[in-house]
Amino acid sequence: MPAPTIPAGKVQGEEPDHEDVRSIEVEMPTSGVAIERQLETMRRQFESDLVQVLERVQALEGRLGMEHSPLAGKNPADSIDVEPTKEPVLDSQLRVAEPAGEEEQEQSTEVCFEESVWSIPALAGIAGVDVGFFDRWFGAVLLLLNFGMQAAFSWVLLTDAFIGEPFETRVESAKIWRTSVAHDYKYLDLADTSLVSRVCTGDGALILSTTQATLIHQINSFLGLQKGQFEHSVFQPGILLSMICIILWTLCVYKEFRRIWLQLEAAWVIPKQRRTVYRDNAFVYMSWGRFCALLATYIARTVIATVLLAAGILWLARTTSIEELMLNAVALNAILDVDEFLFAGMTPINIQHSIQSLKPIKVKYSRLRSECESLVHFVTLVVLVVCSYYLLLGPLGDTMLAVKNELCGGDQTFVVSYNTDTQQTFGLRTAETRDYQNLSASEIAVQSHKATSRGLATPSLETQYLTFSANKDLFQADRTRTIAEEAALTPFCIESLQDPTNPRYNDPSMQAMSINRIAIAALSAGRQGVIRCEDLGDLCDTFDARLVRLTCGDTCGCLNPYSSAWFKVEEQGCATACLRVADMRMQNSTCQDMPPDDNWRKFWTLYPGILSSFYGRDITGTTFYSEITQTMQAMISGGCPVLAQSPFELLTQANWCQGMPSLFRPLAIVCPQTCGCSLPSGDEGIPSYCPPSCASAGNSSFS
Repeated sequence: MPAPTIPAGKVQGEEPDHEDVRSIEVEMPTSGVAIERQLETMRRQFESDLVQVLERVQALEGRLGMEHSPLAGKNPADSIDVEPTKEPVLDSQLRVAEPAGEEEQEQSTEVCFEESVWSIPALAGIAGVDVGFFDRWFGAVLLLLNFGMQAAFSWVLLTDAFIGEPFETRVESAKIWRTSVAHDYKYLDLADTSLVSRVCTGDGALILSTTQATLIHQINSFLGLQKGQFEHSVFQPGILLSMICIILWTLCVYKEFRRIWLQLEAAWVIPKQRRTVYRDNAFVYMSWGRFCALLATYIARTVIATVLLAAGILWLARTTSIEELMLNAVALNAILDVDEFLFAGMTPINIQHSIQSLKPIKVKYSRLRSECESLVHFVTLVVLVVCSYYLLLGPLGDTMLAVKNELCGGDQTFVVSYNTDTQQTFGLRTAETRDYQNLSASEIAVQSHKATSRGLATPSLETQYLTFSANKDLFQADRTRTIAEEAALTPFCIESLQDPTNPRYNDPSMQAMSINRIAIAALSAGRQGVIRCEDLGDLCDTFDARLVRLTCGDTCGCLNPYSSAWFKVEEQGCATACLRVADMRMQNSTCQDMPPDDNWRKFWTLYPGILSSFYGRDITGTTFYSEITQTMQAMISGGCPVLAQSPFELLTQANWCQGMPSLFRPLAIVCPQTCGCSLPSGDEGIPSYCPPSCASAGNSSFS
């Protein structure tokens, strides 16, 4: 191309007087062919520069959220018509310079495509995205897997097998447990504590009814109750924590709803046409098919989030364990994040990079819209709190209190058993609470023996409270043996072994055995550590001291035929060997009534109390008590002759002279004359309840 020259008449570097205007004289070629070639070269250079300008303008419009030029989808190189491009370019420039007043009314926020499996359909099938065939196929599989997992979670959360039955069903099961198992005597422990008492006090040694014990612990923790409290407390930690967890879970779902809405709005503002135009990591145009695919994912996400919201609130409202509430809330949130887990862990790196490289889309919003959203959020939060408390948590607290009342309310200190022969139900009073400081006899025996190592050490006989059986058969026999059978099996009076005049007094093994038996008897009466019968004498006339009478026969009067007749029988603990000694001591007695003495007065003074113990009921409030009192006074003052006027005991109808094998020995030993023992009775001899001395007296009188 010829070089331009400066026209003649001008000095180089001289400036004009009024303005800076320069002119260039171009020497044009004279050949027509050269002119055409030059014009063609200039036209191509202009078209190339115009394409670059249009691309920059389109990129600027994409950042500003403005509509693109109609020529954006066309290649300018395909047409030599350049003029139509001037107006869109100017229009784009005008859009950039919008009035400041409108920007004050409407603002915009950038919405990015989420790093989630749900965003895969946005780039599906775009040729400009460098993704291989297998990556595209695997991305589609991950999308379906994500949908299947979240849909399955939603379905499982709505089933009764997961949420569980309503807590109201526990009321009926609590009633059944309380009336059937809780007071059964078979579950009485070694400390004579009922099962219901142990369950309601949180006994850690329970192996039965652990479900009920766990439930009561959860109720107390949830409602902030003490073990013996059956009214609502002011501070209920479980209700408060449940409400917080429900709000936390709802906020997680609300966040999902907001993300879905912003994604939908961003996809909506992208211009639509038949085919998608994708350039410089941004959507110039989006096809309606791609938009519908994204819309389907948004609808699926909304449905899943709605189901999870309802199911999650119900699940949290039915969680009665205060320790599991936070874990359940976190577990629910993990379900919503499955799509992000799949995206971060398994999505092909090319798809990840393409989604992460997508340029954000500007979405406009106004101040009015922001205030409306805030109002909606406030109203939904208030409605959520009110409905959750009054429809779910409040009734749950009332039901929990009702369940605790059914499980632990009322009297806990009794057990019952049904006698199939008499067809009656009998009850037994038990200990009020499980006191680990005051152990029962069996517990003390276990405690004293468990400290020894088998085969290494043997506890001393003084502290060995267990009597071991040789085998299982003997153990079963020992376990069910009655006190009368035990009295018959005892070959000698145990206490007599401590008498220095006894031939076996110097036998160490016999001495150790007697001391051990006395210690066991003392333990059964609540006197741990006692090894002398003299220290147990005050217990001899109590109804439950059978083992004391069996062991300390001399102290308790089993060897004295004239002591108080109460309990001087085998069924009340006196050993047969001791009673045989008492019979031998009556060989030389006279067959005459004895005058009232201290033993006689003691017998009748104990009369009302022993009857109450024998029947297990207080007779002082009955109409029989006055008659019993009259008989007692008459016997104390009148002596043996009164037996002829009242020969039978009022309640048991036992004959005073003949005695009662289960309660007292015959009074004929003290009053043989009144009881007819001195009268001749022919060839049959005297009655068996009479003293042996009356036999010789009767024979002498008969001869």
